[in-house]
Amino acid sequence: MAGLLPALVAVSQKAAEVARRCRAEEPLFRLLVAEKTGPERSARFQRDFKTLADVLIQELIKHDLGTQFPELRGHIHGEESSEFRDAHGGTVTVRVGATPGDTVALLVAVLGPEHTRAAELLAEAVHQEVTLGDTELDGIDPGVSPGDLGIWIDPIDSTNEFIGGREDVAAVDGVAPGGLRSALVLVGAFERHSGVPVLGVINEPFYQRDPQSHR
Repeated sequence: MAGLLPALVAVSQKAAEVARRCRAEEPLFRLLVAEKTGPERSARFQRDFKTLADVLIQELIKHDLGTQFPELRGHIHGEESSEFRDAHGGTVTVRVGATPGDTVALLVAVLGPEHTRAAELLAEAVHQEVTLGDTELDGIDPGVSPGDLGIWIDPIDSTNEFIGGREDVAAVDGVAPGGLRSALVLVGAFERHSGVPVLGVINEPFYQRDPQSHR
């Protein structure tokens, strides 16, 4: 059981990197901005892009935790639907593929071939390895078995703040009340039968973001 908390932190770090790439990489950033350009936006895609960022994060967390802890499979939930319409009016279910190439192909089906580079950037982040290097974290044992737990994911809390990207909102008592810094990745574990929360991770992808370098 001691490995569950590090696993939650690791998937939150990977999710945070997906969120950062959506804001920092030019192909993805253009797509995010395009959602707010009124009559010039694509009715098929830009309307859904922020949801795609949410869903991809949700699915990578489900994939990684389910792979590491098979007893959690079927008990990892999130607030987003994973289904999208493709360019031909069919349905595409967003998931993490067996290889980066598989994930790229699936994302291209949703985004369209003109956004292959964006799909590649996202797939690269989804399939990266995360090393925490936190020895204290390794020693924490919450005292419950993964077989007794469920997981709930809010992949990007404050999505509108994430899309808006404001970096001039001052913190109040160390807490950002709005703006990009208030966009969070939230992963919680609860006792499966009672619903009682057991532990959780709050990841702040943009806590120390530099507005000049975007790092």
